[in-house]
Amino acid sequence: MKTGFLNRTLRSLCREEYRKFVGCHDIKRVQTEYLTNILRKNSNTEYGKKYGFSEIKNYNEFAEKVPLSSYEDYEPFIQKIADGEKRILTCEDVILFEPTSGSSGGRKLIPYTKTLQAEFQRGIRPWLCDIYTNVKGACDGKSYWSITPVTDGKSFTKAGIPIGFEEDSAYFGKLEQAVMERLFAVDGSVKFSGSMREFYFNTAVGLLSCGALSLISVWNPTFLTILCGFISENREELSKKIPENKRKNFLNYAKEKRFEKIFPDLKIISCWADGSAADDVKEIQRLFSGVYIQPKGLLATECFTSFPLVGEDGSRLSVRSHFFEFRRLSDGKIFTADELSTEEYELIVTTGGGFYRYCTGDIIKVLEACPDAPPRIRFMRRSGICSDLCGEKLTEEFVRNVCAELGITDKFCLLAPEGKRYILYTNAESISDEALDSALRENYHYNYCRELGQLQQAGVCRVFNDPERVYLERLSSEGMRLGDIKPAYLSLKSGWTDIFDTERKK
Repeated sequence: MKTGFLNRTLRSLCREEYRKFVGCHDIKRVQTEYLTNILRKNSNTEYGKKYGFSEIKNYNEFAEKVPLSSYEDYEPFIQKIADGEKRILTCEDVILFEPTSGSSGGRKLIPYTKTLQAEFQRGIRPWLCDIYTNVKGACDGKSYWSITPVTDGKSFTKAGIPIGFEEDSAYFGKLEQAVMERLFAVDGSVKFSGSMREFYFNTAVGLLSCGALSLISVWNPTFLTILCGFISENREELSKKIPENKRKNFLNYAKEKRFEKIFPDLKIISCWADGSAADDVKEIQRLFSGVYIQPKGLLATECFTSFPLVGEDGSRLSVRSHFFEFRRLSDGKIFTADELSTEEYELIVTTGGGFYRYCTGDIIKVLEACPDAPPRIRFMRRSGICSDLCGEKLTEEFVRNVCAELGITDKFCLLAPEGKRYILYTNAESISDEALDSALRENYHYNYCRELGQLQQAGVCRVFNDPERVYLERLSSEGMRLGDIKPAYLSLKSGWTDIFDTERKK
């Protein structure tokens, strides 16, 4: 079956959701209907009974009765679900848990229901339909969607609930998946590669052997730059594995890193481009000169917040996916999606996965707001201190717990990025690089970045001669008042090796 026909079939499957989205002119009504349905549906759950869902008649009562929440508030409920109890957060069974990184611990498990999966699809389908409609040539080739290598095998909870999706296509419905499997440039079996090198090699062979590649969807742009570097460095070996008609000029193009020549049919690359990923996108633009780079919208493991439309700056709030609230940074006042103005807010969501008034920690800026169209927003940063070079999401509280695990919280400790690795500056003795890296790898996303080679092994740097003073003096010299400088376990700044008195001069 021809690729163009399959892509147009996929577009047709997504078109109805696209029409509903672009025809959404009463944001308040759409959001109110969602909230009413989700509360009624889950009123007979443990969480619903606790907060009186059945008695809530409108948004004001919802905001009054149901408190703002964080992941820690759900941990005892999630443990019950993992052990096999029913009707805890939702009336539906949990079909799987998706792991992600927590602020205070190494991992948190996000419950996925069929309703939550459908809510993700209400954002994914219009986004994909828009691409296949408005990016010329996107329908003409195959696609590469990021695949997670299986490094630890499939795991399950005590009650047998699976933990983790294995590839991005799992967010789609079964019919879309059946079509997409014929459109993938890289077979899903690469996730079972025996090593990370083998994973990159098999992925590269799949991409290079593809008849025509028109779309690439990855998350962090550094994954794609690493893959391109692998292709360039292993071009001689790879050239022996690709079809003969693909070998012409491949060695020269790979050596020169001219990937727009290696993949001449590529029309669009979808990846993170906001926040800390903005600088990394510049390298993608250099490697794929002339290819349209579309920044992804705001997606988290817990929710699907927004998606981009071709030709627009920022991304549109996926108003049909969840119920959204926004806490204005300037004064802490909370607004609904139809009440926004062009300011910065923290995102709060209620989803079909069982999270209610959940504070995501994502800070967004509203670029355009009106009551008769989905707001246009941009992700700015995570709230609080969070280091995120490649998607690892290291937080202050997590790093402090790592230092506690290593038994050095009574010493000076400061973790900071340096290139593509983290250095722990400390006056503690006998902490090895391996011990530090192992503790950091309790963070799910940090471990994933390490497995992919996006981050190098963390290192320990011994510091001497009053490092606390050096720390204060540096921040003071940058304009901070001494009274405003708080003790920290995590710094977003690099270059500390040249400032501290250290054994590890480079």
